[in-house]
Amino acid sequence: MAFPFKLPPRYVYEGPTLPGGQGDVYVCRDTYLNRQVAIKVLVDWGDTAALRNELTAIQSVHSRHVAQLYDTVRPPRGAGIGLVQEFVPGPTVKDYPRGPDPTHDFIRVLYQMACGIADIHKARKIHRDIKPSNIRLDGEGVVKILDFGLTSKAGADSVTIDARGTMCYLAPELYATAPIKLSPAIDIFSFGVTARVIAEGGAMLPVFRQTPPYKDAFPSFSSCSLTLPSDVVALLDRTLSVSPSDRPLMSEIRDLLGRRLLYGKHRAVVTYGQMHELSTPGKSISLSIPGIGATSIKYDGLRFKIGSVVGDVYINNMRAVVGEELPDSCVITIGAQALGASRTFAPFNVSHPGVVL
Repeated sequence: MAFPFKLPPRYVYEGPTLPGGQGDVYVCRDTYLNRQVAIKVLVDWGDTAALRNELTAIQSVHSRHVAQLYDTVRPPRGAGIGLVQEFVPGPTVKDYPRGPDPTHDFIRVLYQMACGIADIHKARKIHRDIKPSNIRLDGEGVVKILDFGLTSKAGADSVTIDARGTMCYLAPELYATAPIKLSPAIDIFSFGVTARVIAEGGAMLPVFRQTPPYKDAFPSFSSCSLTLPSDVVALLDRTLSVSPSDRPLMSEIRDLLGRRLLYGKHRAVVTYGQMHELSTPGKSISLSIPGIGATSIKYDGLRFKIGSVVGDVYINNMRAVVGEELPDSCVITIGAQALGASRTFAPFNVSHPGVVL
């Protein structure tokens, strides 16, 4: 298949051509930078409205996990436009390489997906077509989100009369009578279905082929073959809630999955007479002034929390509460304000390693 119009000299069509729902993607070479690129052109390439929408959407999102836009190309005469984008050669997320720890690999892929979608939502956009075929891995195994042809603005008054998308991945609210309110929760439902397809090794469970009103409930992620932590199961189950308001924010999903990837790798330092370190899951340290107050800090591998409180103990001048999560940087104070200089101040700081992809 040849390119549909004459390319500028900089680009040379190499192939293959990858068909898509809205447009074909032509693999070309950028001869200036000696790299492969993907040039997307609509099937009806004389209609540029959808490509202009995609162009605007991609330009507004800055994320490591969204395929970059490099350039645009136009035919010498007539209508049409092609988007020159980062070429992502790897498999889709449902076919990502599995290692010796399948649960870790699964969470690692979902974390990257969540980072990309959270960045899209931060830019006040809704992707509207999250599914495995639109999410690929590059040559270094980094997840990249593609295809912004259906993207909409996210706002209090955002509605659509055309609930386009892909069956099985469509949020239930998109089956309502038009006009349909649009929200980022649409992407979160699609993320949940995509996550379940990945967990099932690429298979779509029959229950997801239903349309509203649903006769059968969606199964919990606890029923998949992976051994997932209970907090991850609970959060992923919420992504498939029928009510959009019951679904978590994508930033919440991203943050929990990130914590799970860094389980047991955080390090807290408390300066209390001398420097004390806490970095082993299940361990705790105690701070005490006899007759005035005492507290303990415990590390569960994900967070540092107050384990016990006796007497007057404060975190950044707010009274400490058992179970409270400590900020990454704070001051623990033992003793009421009336004690003045007799109070004890213990700086507390947490170092967070980055997630290695």
